[in-house]
Amino acid sequence: MKTAGIVARKELRQAVGSSWLLLYAALFTALALALSYLGARNLGDLGFENFSRTTASLLNLCLLLAPLVALSLAADSIAGERERGTLAYLLSQPLDRWELLLGKFAGLFAAIGLATVAGFGIAGVAIALLASTMDAGTYALFLALVLALIAVMTGLGLVASVVSRTRVQALGLAVLVWFVAVFVFDLLLIGTVSATSLGGGGLLLALLLNPVEIVRVLAIIQLEPDLQILGPFGSYLLERTGATGASVILGAALAAWVAAPVAAAAWLFESKG
Repeated sequence: MKTAGIVARKELRQAVGSSWLLLYAALFTALALALSYLGARNLGDLGFENFSRTTASLLNLCLLLAPLVALSLAADSIAGERERGTLAYLLSQPLDRWELLLGKFAGLFAAIGLATVAGFGIAGVAIALLASTMDAGTYALFLALVLALIAVMTGLGLVASVVSRTRVQALGLAVLVWFVAVFVFDLLLIGTVSATSLGGGGLLLALLLNPVEIVRVLAIIQLEPDLQILGPFGSYLLERTGATGASVILGAALAAWVAAPVAAAAWLFESKG
């Protein structure tokens, strides 16, 4: 584990200087500040609604930007080392393949997480100053959900990096995963629900197959469990299990999504050796 920590620190230093991460941090902070200001200004004296709607806007922003950055940076990690010819050198050092992979995951997650926390923190200060009421606990919960999604996407990006021979191939695969998870998945499933009759188990399975949707539904349940906003999958789960039961099920599924891609990437990386 000590060796993995050394790799993580090295990866963190490299990621902090990445143009992708710097652009993400600047863009996210600017958009978060704009959303905080405009949300408070447009909603006037609506109290908690002021905070909740602004936070929901921040969440939607994170569901678009954070997965793309996490997937892209992670996809470049192993494939980039392989393409530059430095992977063989790293593997010749006294460390196991899983330690290298775990270190890269930890370093990338820390870098993207710090950039996200900075954006959320600046936006949180703005909300606290502009809004009449702010629930810091709910705000912190949203940040934790976004960080969990970043961990999931970092792991999936590492899977793409391990199975790809070149950086371009890995990046293309990562962008495909992002596009499907953020845009295509819900459209396909909604079309399936409209064209066929999925049972309760099918609706639940459809929800659990997409970590982006899991985070979105979890956030809405904590913020404002409106059945129209939740969509068919979240609405079914909320009606059958209640807010507490739905949160437990989705929380466990999200935890599994965090662990599974990293484990899969480590297994694939070991099998290639």
